Parts: sequence; structure tokens; C-alpha cells
Amino acid sequence: MTTWASVIQDPRVFEISLFAFVGLGLEVIGTAAIDFRKDEEGQLVGYSSVWYIPFYALGPFLLFHVFHRALFALPFYVRGPLYALVFWAVEYCGMGLLRLMRGKSPSEDSYYRSRWNVHGLIRLDFGPLLIVLGFVFEWVFRHLRGL
Repeated sequence: MTTWASVIQDPRVFEISLFAFVGLGLEVIGTAAIDFRKDEEGQLVGYSSVWYIPFYALGPFLLFHVFHRALFALPFYVRGPLYALVFWAVEYCGMGLLRLMRGKSPSEDSYYRSRWNVHGLIRLDFGPLLIVLGFVFEWVFRHLRGL
């Protein structure tokens, strides 16, 4: 029988939770930085949505657990754009699912204001940020695994 103590002690649960917290935390920092120039009071307020936790938790976990050997054999200039493509695919599907479930995705309104949006579900101008996010997740994964 599985107990809560055994689930909490499972390193995969820790890894998934860490990816969720890192992803959500970086999004809050990123939105604060992006919105800072528009904020007249200079509050540096970031935000995210709890709906994004599964994306940040499971996306990197599955990507690195399934493909880390093949990924890490590639040069960094190939891995970076590949990370962006994977994150865009996860975000597009996830935001589309949220739109079906809730009527719209949490970031849809702000995404539509960008000329770089795709159906209001992803923003192509976030590509460089997604590349950096991919390398942050890679760093976390490598350090947790001692790679």
C-alpha cells in the first residue's frame, strides 16, 4: 500500500514539484520585468496562473526523462531552439485545452495584443525566453541527477 510519506519521499515527486515552482517563479519574475516599463509606479509586480502548474511540472519532467540522453548529445545551439519548440507545443495544447474547459486561457487577452501571437495561445516573440527557460530546466535536471 502506498502512503503519503512514500509518495513525498519519491524523488520524482520532488523533481516534478521543483520544475513547477521554478517555472512558475520564473514566469512571475518575467512578467514583472516585461510589465515594468508600463508600470507608472515602478511596482515590479509579476503574475501567473495556478492553471500553468501542470505545464511547468510535467513538461520538463517528461522531456528530460524520456529524451535526456539524446538531447544532451546535441550542441547547445540545437537544444535551445528545440526547447522553445517543445515548450510552444506544450503551451499551445495546454492553453487550447484550458480554452475548451474554461472558455479562454488565462493569458489569452494579453497574447492577442501581441502581433506575434498564434491563435491567442502562444507568442512567438517569447522564443528567446523559452530557450533560456529550457536551459534553466536542463540545469536543474542535470544537477538533480548528477549529470
